[in-house]
Amino acid sequence: MKIYLIRHSESIDDIEDCYGGIADFDLTEEGKNKVKEKREEIASYGIERIYTSPYKRAYQTAQILEEVIQVEMKVMDEIRELNSHGVRSGVNKELAKTIFEHILKNKEYQETGYYLGRTFLGGEDIEEFDKRVRKAMDYIVKDSEGLNTIAIVTHGNVHKSIFKNILRVNKKIDEIDDVAITTLNYKDGKFEILETKGVKFGESIR
Repeated sequence: MKIYLIRHSESIDDIEDCYGGIADFDLTEEGKNKVKEKREEIASYGIERIYTSPYKRAYQTAQILEEVIQVEMKVMDEIRELNSHGVRSGVNKELAKTIFEHILKNKEYQETGYYLGRTFLGGEDIEEFDKRVRKAMDYIVKDSEGLNTIAIVTHGNVHKSIFKNILRVNKKIDEIDDVAITTLNYKDGKFEILETKGVKFGESIR
């Protein structure tokens, strides 16, 4: 089975410089246009089902694709984004420096992120996040048994978890473009990367 792993397009938090994570922002008009620019190409892949995160930026990306592909779309809470920002989710980054100044005095919260293994106050445990992503991928391949081609529309940290723990790529994802597409092959319980578009890797994971 071929799997197209797709990141959502540009959302309002990107242009308003807010912390995303579990904050549920819509796509921008530019974000919608980016999906529309790629959807004819994506429609040519022969996708038979779309799995999507429930968050608006992913769901709206999937909806725009589904308008052309016209296949079943399944919403999966387990492929939602990591709650990496906790209490500052949805807050402008400059403003957050002021209103969470007392929290930022704690070294534990000065540097957070997926590869650091730490989230901000109120955030999700990363080991538990990895477990739910693994569980979601196991469910998807079982649920789509008998299909030849599917798409999964999700988020940046979900990509990081899949690349690190399932695909066993020993490099950090430095950047991931809007509507980045990774093509995978799944057979006999194993995932193989066929192609990546829009995913830039950095240093090795230690």
